[in-house]
Amino acid sequence: MTAINTTADRPAPKKQKINQFRRLLWHINRTDLGWVTKAALTTLQPGARARRVALLDQLPAKAEWSEASRKLDRDGYVDVSTLMDRGLAEAVATVADNKMSRLNEVSDKQQLGHKSFWVSLLDEDLVNGAFATDHPFVRYALQPAALRIIGDYMHDLPQLSDVLLTLSQPTPNQALSYSQLWHLDHDDKRVCKLFIYLTDVRDTADGPFTFIPAGPSRPFRNTLKSHMNDATVFAKTGPDAVKEMIAPRLSCFIVNTARCLHMGSRIQSDHSRLLYTATYIQQPRIYPEPRPRFRAAGALTDLERAVMRL
Repeated sequence: MTAINTTADRPAPKKQKINQFRRLLWHINRTDLGWVTKAALTTLQPGARARRVALLDQLPAKAEWSEASRKLDRDGYVDVSTLMDRGLAEAVATVADNKMSRLNEVSDKQQLGHKSFWVSLLDEDLVNGAFATDHPFVRYALQPAALRIIGDYMHDLPQLSDVLLTLSQPTPNQALSYSQLWHLDHDDKRVCKLFIYLTDVRDTADGPFTFIPAGPSRPFRNTLKSHMNDATVFAKTGPDAVKEMIAPRLSCFIVNTARCLHMGSRIQSDHSRLLYTATYIQQPRIYPEPRPRFRAAGALTDLERAVMRL
């Protein structure tokens, strides 16, 4: 495993400030009241959803994509390794390999962060906080298979919220924290994350993405506790409900992280894990829209513009 600079060698990343209004929305969104908020916001945009659905219908359809969408709806997750474009995945891997070859330099440019166990490696690619739409990480997230599978599950054209490249590393002698503990994501009421392993995840030591399918996760839907330890979770589900994504490099999977309790990055000594993540939500966003995360580079279709809100 390549070592990176210690926190003593480089400036601490800035912590993102959360205003009280967003904090209140976050608490509401953790409960079923979030669906009421979502419905109210949708009624304020008459015709917008019909347009998005019409754009979704322009995408090609395949039987295997439909089956993947049904599994995502039923179980909250689906392995899509054989359904995603391999060439686009290789392009993502090439970018990731370049970042890793300059690890210390790239990690110094991390803009936001509070998790000592992983480093965000794409921040240097941002211009005013936005990725160019021709970036390989963005192009991967815009491929028809991903949009169709997630869109059919949502019955709506999804909104691409963000793309990430994270390197998870061991943190010996530190207590588990943040996403290393069990939690649900509350970016919105429907949150689908598309992952690519960019290193082999051979066993538990590599810190696999670990989750509990939607059914057994249901008792935690309205929990007021944001992050939970193993004992708290297993008291309701038992350890047999847990699924570890043990898979080779370039394996791809989609998880509805708002429905599936999950955790990860529990890396053991001398191991690391490199992970691509694209996050999709269903419009309209419950929280106020942040500043644009993507900036147009080259020709874009109406569908792509709608997915990225350009």
